[in-house]
This record gives sequence, structure tokens and C-alpha cells, in this order.
Amino acid sequence: MVKVVFIIDSLRRHVTQRFLAHLVRGLHDLGYEQSVITLNSASFPNIEQALFSAGCAITRIGKYSLLLGGFGWWRLVVALKQLKPEAVMTMLDFADTLGRPAARLAGCRALVTSIRARNLAKPSWQRWFDRKTISWADKVVFNSRHIVSYGCQNEGVRNEQVVVIPNGVEDLRTRTGALRSQYRQQLGLPPETLLFGSVAGLNRQKNLALLLRAAKKLPAHWPWRILLVGDGPERARLLALGQGLGLSDRLILLGERDDVEGWLAAMDIFVHTAKFEGMPNAVMEAMAMGLPVVASAVDGTRELIEDGVSGYLLPPGDVDAFAERIHGLIEDPEAAHRLGERAHHKVLERFGLSRMIQAYDHLFRSLVTPESA
Repeated sequence: MVKVVFIIDSLRRHVTQRFLAHLVRGLHDLGYEQSVITLNSASFPNIEQALFSAGCAITRIGKYSLLLGGFGWWRLVVALKQLKPEAVMTMLDFADTLGRPAARLAGCRALVTSIRARNLAKPSWQRWFDRKTISWADKVVFNSRHIVSYGCQNEGVRNEQVVVIPNGVEDLRTRTGALRSQYRQQLGLPPETLLFGSVAGLNRQKNLALLLRAAKKLPAHWPWRILLVGDGPERARLLALGQGLGLSDRLILLGERDDVEGWLAAMDIFVHTAKFEGMPNAVMEAMAMGLPVVASAVDGTRELIEDGVSGYLLPPGDVDAFAERIHGLIEDPEAAHRLGERAHHKVLERFGLSRMIQAYDHLFRSLVTPESA
């Protein structure tokens, strides 16, 4: 049995938290003993329940202000000493910054940290500190090979620390039929209405204003709607932009939801407009649902999608290109169906959930029992 502790910023209903729930469930089936330490008390019941159902204990440290004041950080060290894990893995910004020194001070045998995207929004003090502590990690997991060079050049990762483990996804299309009608009924959509949109945090990185501007270029007489699932600091700005573009009656902002699978099933086209990414789980889930995907050609999306074969990759920020591709898929539903079929096949063949679980199992076992590497 391998004993692992995961340190994460919070248990909110975001992509990394869903990834963690999948990972914990998979490792539980392989006999792991696991705990999660969350730095912020904010959490979502469904994420917690998924962890509890896999036999995973949860320790809450407190608010970030306490951590930065020192008291909370010491509680993190004490918690690690009490749990006595063989391996610790940190994920997300503050967990990386605070978890690395805590794990080493607590005497943990193996430390794994992760870089899941180009962390361009970090303040300068945090970037400096993270460069100083990255060498304390035994391994650094990247979820996309396209961000390895960023990690080495900007965060001080050494080549021998690099491990690339793409995110994994399960087949979601088996439940599409029943979910599609159920969730479209919740929106009051007639069968002929075409629904396109995205599942994403409403922040500047995701660049969802581009989607609204592209939609404005579509024929107004067509029965289409835009669905955005997620929340964030850009919500008010997107609502105002939608109103300014005359899209208020076509724009649906659902906020954060835990039933993402159902809303994906309700869509006809998935659009991903991010300026940068690691390995975007939302795109993977859309492909696993069999949706045609139109996405920015950035970082991990270039690993997921073969342009023109299993989706469309477009220059980031190109409103006209996005409008043209969405227009084409609406006009040719048979082509959209073929694109979705190929996307479904590719993502399950190359990025199945079992592959991800096996890769993490190999990583942890190689660190705590080196002779098994």
C-alpha cells in the first residue's frame, strides 16, 4: 500500500478538483491510502463526496491570510507530520508555493509538484519563491508537453525532474441521449435550436468575449443560443458585452455547476477560446461526449486536436476565424457529426482515464520503492 497526501488550494468545483477526484478514485482501486489537505475551507459537496467515497480523508487548514501569516503554514507542517505520507503531491498555485517547504520540513520521503498551465498571473514574489523551491521536488508533473519548456525556462525545472502525464477522461457519450433531452428541456429549447458554448471559468485567460463577438457575426435568423457554464470575475463584463452586442436573448450564463456532463450533452458545438492552457479538461470532456470542438491553437489543445480531423484549431484571438468555423458547422451538421465522431475516438484512444491512473501509479511507486521503477 502506498500512502499519498495531496495538497490543493481548495475543493471548489473547478477542473483541477475534478481531476483530483478522478485520480483519487483510480488510485483507491489500486489499494492506495490517500488524504487531501485543502488550504482554503471553501469546498463543494460533490467534490468532497467523491473523495470520501474513495476512502480519502480531508484536512482543512484555513484561509490564505492565515497561511501567509505563518500560523496556517505551520498547521500544514503539523498535519503532514501526523499523516506521515510516503509521497506528497501539490497542485495549484498556493499549494505549490506553501506545500513544497512544508513537505520538506515535515520530512516527507517523496515530493511531487505540478505545473498545469503557464502561470502568467503569479505575482513577482511568488514567481521568485517558486523558482527557489522547485528544486526541492523529486518530480514535476506537466499535463502537456507543450508547457515543459515554459516550466524549465520560467520556473527553474530541471530536465531530470520532468514527467509528462496528460489528463485522462472517461467515455461520456454512453449517457448522451437521455441527458441531452433532459437538459435542453431545462433551458426550454425547442429541438431545432442549435446550442454552442463552453465550460470555463469566466476570467481573462479564457477570453470568452471572443466567443460573443464571433457569435455576433452569425446569421441572426438562425435559431441558435450561446451557453456558458462557469463563473468568475468576468461575468458582469460578459453580460454587459452581450447586451451591447444585442445578444442578451441568446446568451445563457449558468454559473458554476457540478453537473457539467449534462450541459455538455445539451450542446451541439463546443468552443474553447483560451489565450493559454495546460491540458484543458473541458475540451477533453467535450470530445469524450462526441462534440465537434472549435478551439484556440494553444498549448495542450494542440495535443488533443488534429486540425480539420478531430476538431478545429484557430489562431488565438481571431474572431473572424471562430465565426467562420462555427458558421460552417451549423450549416453542415453531417460534417459536424463526423468531426465529433473522430474527436470521441481520438480522445479515448490516447487520453483514457485508465492511462492517466496507471502513469501516476508508476510515478508514486517509483519514488517510494525505487527498485520498482
